[in-house]
Amino acid sequence: MQRTPQQHSTTPRSNDPADWDRQLIEEQLAHYSRQAREPDPLGKLALFSAGARTQGKFGTLILECSSCKRESAVRLRELPRLAFPFWMTAPRRYPAYIKCPACGRRTWLRPAWRI
Repeated sequence: MQRTPQQHSTTPRSNDPADWDRQLIEEQLAHYSRQAREPDPLGKLALFSAGARTQGKFGTLILECSSCKRESAVRLRELPRLAFPFWMTAPRRYPAYIKCPACGRRTWLRPAWRI
């Protein structure tokens, strides 16, 4: 009794190990692009997405970036992490030189309170 060879993959595999990585990446990208086109019936994307921050007792500190022009809500306990290892203030339109929470660059920011 003879066995018939079965094909597990639709793409032929090369004997060159360098091609294996490329083919594996192409197969994974094709798999994920198929999944992205399928609807999300259980709403997992909504379940695991980041929501809006709740407002604290004293309001919300908003930092506007001079580079990316985005506004980011920041908690007071996050400010030392953004200012480390160096921060500077100057009398200008964007007075604080710290790390932007939106784009990650160290740039000039304008703080504002929202109550």
